[in-house]
Amino acid sequence: MGARDQVQELRELGLAATLFRARWELNTRFVLPRLERRAAAHASTGIEWAEWPHRLPFADPATLADAMRDRISEERVAELGAMADDAVRGRLRCFGRWPADFGDPIDWQLNPRTGERWNGDAYWSIALADEPRVGDVKLSWEVARFPQAYVMARAAAMRPERASVYARALLAQIHGFIDANPPERGIHWSSGQELALRSFSWIFALDTLLLRGPGGDAAARAIATAIHSGAMHIERVIDYARHAVYNNHLVSEALGLYLAGALLTQSPHAARWRSLGRSIIDEEAERQFYADGAYIQLSHNYHRPVLQLLHWACMAARIAGDRPGASWLRAADRSIEFLVQHQNPGDGRLPNYGPNDGSLPSILSTCDQSDYRPTLQAAAVLARGERLYPPGPWDEEVAWLAGPSALDLPLRPPTRRSVSFAMTGFHVLRANDERSFVTLRCGSISDRFGQIDMLHVDVWWRGLEVLADGGSYLYNGPPEWHEHFMRTGSHNTVTIDGHDQMLHYRKFKLVYRTKAKLLEFASGRVAGEHYGYQRHDRACVHGRAVLLASDDLVVVVDHVPRTTRHRVRLHWLCGEFAHRARDGCASLVLETPQGPYGISVFDDEARLRDGSVVAGQESPPRGWRSLYYGEKVPVPSLVAVDEGDAPLTFVSVMGSGTIALTKDGDVFTARCESTVARFRIRDGLIAPEGDVAS
Repeated sequence: MGARDQVQELRELGLAATLFRARWELNTRFVLPRLERRAAAHASTGIEWAEWPHRLPFADPATLADAMRDRISEERVAELGAMADDAVRGRLRCFGRWPADFGDPIDWQLNPRTGERWNGDAYWSIALADEPRVGDVKLSWEVARFPQAYVMARAAAMRPERASVYARALLAQIHGFIDANPPERGIHWSSGQELALRSFSWIFALDTLLLRGPGGDAAARAIATAIHSGAMHIERVIDYARHAVYNNHLVSEALGLYLAGALLTQSPHAARWRSLGRSIIDEEAERQFYADGAYIQLSHNYHRPVLQLLHWACMAARIAGDRPGASWLRAADRSIEFLVQHQNPGDGRLPNYGPNDGSLPSILSTCDQSDYRPTLQAAAVLARGERLYPPGPWDEEVAWLAGPSALDLPLRPPTRRSVSFAMTGFHVLRANDERSFVTLRCGSISDRFGQIDMLHVDVWWRGLEVLADGGSYLYNGPPEWHEHFMRTGSHNTVTIDGHDQMLHYRKFKLVYRTKAKLLEFASGRVAGEHYGYQRHDRACVHGRAVLLASDDLVVVVDHVPRTTRHRVRLHWLCGEFAHRARDGCASLVLETPQGPYGISVFDDEARLRDGSVVAGQESPPRGWRSLYYGEKVPVPSLVAVDEGDAPLTFVSVMGSGTIALTKDGDVFTARCESTVARFRIRDGLIAPEGDVAS
């Protein structure tokens, strides 16, 4: 990485942000640790916290449980209870998926995967220096976010005979955490967002569980003192989020201030926190939620938790006697349309676009972590006063956040269709069956971004994700895995000469933001091109056209109008299915619950290309998917490569059953089990030839 790359980073970051970052690093790494003794134990505020629990906003647990009883199956209630029983003993389900044992009592400094521990005495600004030894900090932050607080409180509502057990265990864990993590010390003070999210879980559990039994008053005092200390810290560090991580981090921290100010009115800082927190949320709701409904991080995973945070902000406004911000409700409203149009109706999932760390601030549903229906149902109630989905387990989140009466609001099911969100570059094609659709990423990157995936395609067939995004796996794990999941080669797109479309410059920094152009969006078709490789060759452009010929047949044409020699690699990552492949050929068949699904790659003369298919390759990594943070599973990866100095075309055909492609003159005929489609290719675009026969 040379001077040119450094100049590009400065250009994209801007002078003001660059100077701020330099001052911040100097202060937090060198100056503040030397002055750490002056960081007094500001937990001892001397304030009596007698009144604040009366302002807590959540629904009565018994009433809510009665309202949800017919919507959550006995099996799901039993699973929730089993999770709560495990959490009593320090065994958590991390990121909604995999179990980890943090010990009993919980070891708050433990990385459960490596067995290594953080230094709990280290000053907060240098506490993460041990990451090369300990491993990904998010694996230790997970338990300190207290997802178990939601699990235990909700399980107590559904199984009141176990409420006292859960309350005693959770009280012990909260007091244990506070004792083991004094203000300004250790990794659990190194992120303002973590402080805020922890306070939300404690507030929920205090209102819905702890205050209803012995020890509740003591818990209220301890939690108020901890929230107060956290808010003081957040106020001191929030400028870092405003300049460096102005996304979900900033909204979380601003909400932490706003909610602390709304609840802890006896604090001399409360009015200032309310004002600062609300003003930031007002600004960020306009800035971070784009006009077409997409989110600033271009990640569905991060879009969802910020919608949850907006609902929390509306609760904080009610507590404070304020009105919810108009910008908050507008952001939620346009987000609903955007996310619903990408949604698989059968299981509530969306394509795994963008960075995915499994983030979900409030665990308020028995639905799978990947199901967006709970949060979208709550968002629709918040912004529109109506429900999107019929009664089901996804109603629990909105019942907790808006009250059980929300379950009686009018039902207006969404209509999913082909739609282009051209501003941010998300495009969806649907045919007749809502469960069969194609998504394409094609739009210029305008903000800090987390994956290098321009022109990536996802394909869903009969409710199954047959072509998929790989996910993120670990942000702070072994570099080869972080880079694999972030970089272009793992996505369903084209790589040229082994380069990425953007430069992975630092762990979370990409430079040379990709520019792209939408060329066509018509009935059953979408096409675009990007210029991410032009920093290496000014004439190098990758174009992609997609034809959704029917619910069962998809054609993708990749075109590189090269004039000099390039090595072009096309990659398709599949869903988690058994597969059959022919050695040496760019072709495979997935064995799915809906029947066989074929994927084959041809050249511009309809000849099957040479290629390879692997799954679960370790070195170099290939053929992996991480739908849940910290978990990766082997999936089929199909690669076709061509090298030369003439224009190059890949024609990928995918669909039900057996796949075939023939060519007569300049007319291609693609076939699958149920559909025949005829088309021409003109300058990389697909021109359908007559009607599609089914």
